Amino acid sequence: MPLKLKLAANERLIVNGAVIYNGGARTTLVIRNYAHIMREKDVLQEADANTPTKRLYFLIQAMLMHPPPPPQLLDSYRIAHGQLADAYVRPENLTVLHEANELVQINDYYKALMKLQPLIAYEAELLHVDQHEWRRRSSRMSPPGEEPPAPSMRADPQQFATGGLAVVTH
Repeated sequence: MPLKLKLAANERLIVNGAVIYNGGARTTLVIRNYAHIMREKDVLQEADANTPTKRLYFLIQAMLMHPPPPPQLLDSYRIAHGQLADAYVRPENLTVLHEANELVQINDYYKALMKLQPLIAYEAELLHVDQHEWRRRSSRMSPPGEEPPAPSMRADPQQFATGGLAVVTH
């Protein structure tokens, strides 16, 4: 069954790692085959990956944007996931982590990211930090004729494993 996406003016979308920018008018795209797709509103910027669960989200996001994921990225993910599984004690949180991990194992990265969003909200309450705002209004407010910058994914995934708690070496 095809995926139908309605894009707002100036909205960005990532398809198999390529950033697609919609111009100044609404448009509809129909994707007829399987592709790794991520809407701009779901992208976590590098600077916002400032908690353990957000760092895990960022690692999965890197897998989605740059398939197939390199071994170093997979190692960083495994370490971050394992440390989070050790840190969370509530069964419902562990269930979410387990379900997200199962989705990563079958390369369904987008669904894994969506599983983590409620856990990120819970983590924000636990750590007394501001809730993450998934939509970025500033990029939609670009002046006419000027494209917003592409989402940043240039960081070394190794540094996001657990915020310096673990290092992956090869």
